[in-house]
Amino acid sequence: MDVIEMRTEVTQTPVQAPGISYRQIAAVRLLQIPSQSLDEVVQREADENPALEADTCQCCPRCNSPLDSTTARCPVCDGATRAASDERVREDMVDLDGPIYSSGGASGDEDLDDPITRVAAIAPTGEALLQALCLSLPDEDAPIAEYLVGNLDHHGFLPPTIITDAADALGCDVSAVERALTALQRLDPPGIGARGGQECLLLQLERLREAGDPHPLAEVMVREHFNELAHRRYREIARSLDLTPRRVETEWEFIRSSLYPYPAHGFEEGVSALAPIAAPVRPDVVIRKTATGYVADVVERNRYVLRVNAEYLWARKHLAHISQDDATRTHVRKHVDQAQAFIAALRQRWDTMQRVSDALIEMQHDFLEYGQSALRPLTRANVAHRIGLHESTVSRATDGKYVLLPNGQTASFDDFFDASLPVKKALLDIISEENVERPYSDEQLMRILRRRGIEVARRTIAKYREELGVLPSRLRRVRATPAQPAPSRAPALVSV
Repeated sequence: MDVIEMRTEVTQTPVQAPGISYRQIAAVRLLQIPSQSLDEVVQREADENPALEADTCQCCPRCNSPLDSTTARCPVCDGATRAASDERVREDMVDLDGPIYSSGGASGDEDLDDPITRVAAIAPTGEALLQALCLSLPDEDAPIAEYLVGNLDHHGFLPPTIITDAADALGCDVSAVERALTALQRLDPPGIGARGGQECLLLQLERLREAGDPHPLAEVMVREHFNELAHRRYREIARSLDLTPRRVETEWEFIRSSLYPYPAHGFEEGVSALAPIAAPVRPDVVIRKTATGYVADVVERNRYVLRVNAEYLWARKHLAHISQDDATRTHVRKHVDQAQAFIAALRQRWDTMQRVSDALIEMQHDFLEYGQSALRPLTRANVAHRIGLHESTVSRATDGKYVLLPNGQTASFDDFFDASLPVKKALLDIISEENVERPYSDEQLMRILRRRGIEVARRTIAKYREELGVLPSRLRRVRATPAQPAPSRAPALVSV
């Protein structure tokens, strides 16, 4: 019988496998960093790498665009109509206690105690609030913006008759004043431009709801039982809302501790619990409407000035002649290569964000033109296919980043991909037109949407309603006031 000898030998076979370079690693890491953290990353890289030189331009606190080096004005927020002379603004913008802006020299004690006066010291030209308001309005509405800001009192309130007053004084339509007032009330601090304490608290609650922290019961209590809250009539409110007095008192404690009735004081740091919400988000991309259409500008591209140190570049080109020391050559080569890779990765980040933004403008044009109701269902995979990139690359380019829309609002890139926004907009439209004495249930809302061609499950409607901070139908119901109320209940039926 033959014996078969078996041996095991170790052999090497060349196999090609994909590798990833330092440049690719740096590009992937930089792409997913949010704008708020990029300053720290750039500064740390410049401190650790002597071959990298990094300068940061002073930026607009509203839109994040670099300010003009000579005038310290924002080229995006400060249009030709809004570039009124400082003297004109000082003359026109007055509040109930006197001029908002000092014309120079020592100011009186009243000016020092005026929160709006202290705002002037925040921005180089003292026009931060006016600039932010004009940014979200057509140029022809600039006089309305100046009139509204000029009539803010030292608490940040406007007179109850401001709409008719402005329309009469400026000879404009009431609708234009209402549009400008709505834009003002969406600015920071929350509640600015309110026509009283009740509206101020409602604006702050609305801001909390938009920030993902809704308090629908507090909104109902402030809107429908403001007088009762002021007099601590918890039992009457509880009886009207079918709640326990303890539940009403707990919600009142939240209102008392978390909201602030004087919005202008919110310009000061740490004044109220709304300070984190009032902090403006720095957009990564600004979308503007031009005569030829919408254009996107990656503001980071102009915010940083990065270059490789000239001496290190010269040494890198003449390594064979500068030194015989291997450590010196390694040092020069390593740091120059890392600096070039870092700059290239940043440029790739900006190019990717530009391509994604351009694609979103093309694919969500109606959203930019008409608002949330015109949002098309869109995924990151659709955008990736359009621009020839991987879906994960598009996800990194948009995750945690924000865009300044043409209407002046700063939105997350996620809003372009949120297919629920049109449904939520339709829900709000239906609820705003319902009979307050017989509000729609979730089942009825589902049927109404179905008749409009929108198929949504009842549980999904309940989920969207909670996300929007809309109460259930039983808590939205407003009972009709009796024609002749009983004398014992008269104090509780005072209208707000």
